[in-house]
Amino acid sequence: MPHDPQPEAELDALRNSCRSLILATTDTAGTPQASPAPFVRDAQNRYHVFVSSLSPHTAHLASGRPIGILLVEDESDALQIFARRRLSHTCAVEEIERGTADWDACLVRFGERFGAVIDLLRNLPDFRLFRLMPKAGRFVRGFGQAYRIVDGSLQAIGPRDEGGG
Repeated sequence: MPHDPQPEAELDALRNSCRSLILATTDTAGTPQASPAPFVRDAQNRYHVFVSSLSPHTAHLASGRPIGILLVEDESDALQIFARRRLSHTCAVEEIERGTADWDACLVRFGERFGAVIDLLRNLPDFRLFRLMPKAGRFVRGFGQAYRIVDGSLQAIGPRDEGGG
């Protein structure tokens, strides 16, 4: 059976169409919090978020605990609300120190993607930059079309593979 490139193309289209992701973080007591954050992605498919220390999720990111992220198709673009395309990952997190070459290069990408507001935010001392490094992942194309992401490639899964979960 020939390889169907369409899932990879749809995954790439979803990644390119989303300008923000949903962070799923926890505090020290394990209380969950979900919050949106604009992001940029690098060539290794790592995500970067530039967030204010005034937001609770920033302390959660700085803790070093794993987090979850979700990229999801816009509701207005979905053919079926119950089957929206979505990508989820668990991620390791590392902070990128202000003033380093990594920090400068990443903020250039933020500026290219989000415009002049980054020139303002980069000078605010409460803004911090984090790299989110995907580990386990899942891409859902629609009903009965789910894929595990393993080492960057998609592996089709079904209900029997996941125990219905």
